Amino acid sequence: YWHGLLGHDGKPLRRYREAAQTAQEFRKLESHLRGTTVVSDIAIVYDYDNLWSLSFQPGFAGNSLQAAIKRYYNALTRAGINVDLVNRQADFSKYRLVLTPDLSILPDETARRLDAYVKNGGVLLADCRTGVKDERNLCHERTLPGLLAPALGITIEEYSSLGDDSSYKVAASDNSGREYTAIQYVDWVTAQGAKTMASYADQWQMKPFAAVTRNTYGKGKAWYVGTVVKEDAFYDDLVRCLLDDAGIGPVVHPPVGVEATIRRGQAGTLLFLLNHTDEPKTVTVPQGKVELLSGRRTGDSIELDRFGVAVLEL
Repeated sequence: YWHGLLGHDGKPLRRYREAAQTAQEFRKLESHLRGTTVVSDIAIVYDYDNLWSLSFQPGFAGNSLQAAIKRYYNALTRAGINVDLVNRQADFSKYRLVLTPDLSILPDETARRLDAYVKNGGVLLADCRTGVKDERNLCHERTLPGLLAPALGITIEEYSSLGDDSSYKVAASDNSGREYTAIQYVDWVTAQGAKTMASYADQWQMKPFAAVTRNTYGKGKAWYVGTVVKEDAFYDDLVRCLLDDAGIGPVVHPPVGVEATIRRGQAGTLLFLLNHTDEPKTVTVPQGKVELLSGRRTGDSIELDRFGVAVLEL
């Protein structure tokens, strides 16, 4: 029933004009886009076996693979960093940082490849429920996190679901005073060589256990987040630490609501800035670069109109 670019009256109105503008802009960018592709130093594992398994046995109320991925993906987007979604058969060595949210189904082959990835210099982030089941959706007969225990430097003796009216305070271990709220679920994480980066501050039963750990393993680093945290600021702080370990930095630091993404090719690098909000945004950018849609050179910042787009040739 829905009309296309033209309504039932056949008049070229808003939808038609927007499509025409988009086509004209793509035509302007055509020669610059040719041969380019999005290049990412970071991968998030999106695994269909886990998707299906969690859909009927989520492990705790409100859990889903998409929800787990969104916590990290959104933080990386806020940081202005490209990220790929890959399956568990992917070549992890292509990436400086690999995140495996909710990887409850963990075949031995995948665990060994992740172990080798960290040992050879990669940075890994794992979290709640990692390594619970094998590829047949049967529980491993191992103390969690199973074959990833050496890389992560932890053991998990037990775990708890938290009700809607229950939460724990999580405090960073660096004396910064940063505090967050653990909700939904907690792993009882014991550091076995890993450094405790955050702990539970207000619950006697959880005080012996770590909320976040970081382990040096071979040439790499492996992080574990043993809970779900309410505040976005936690994931923003965590992502900054992960990027630091992986030696990854953004080209720009976008304001809230602005997406920044990079395409690369033999001819050079393009920076796309997309304002997803209905208010103008100012973005600090490299100076002296050509904005391809307008043809103007940049100063130290660029103004994006509401829902505006800019493409810079770096």
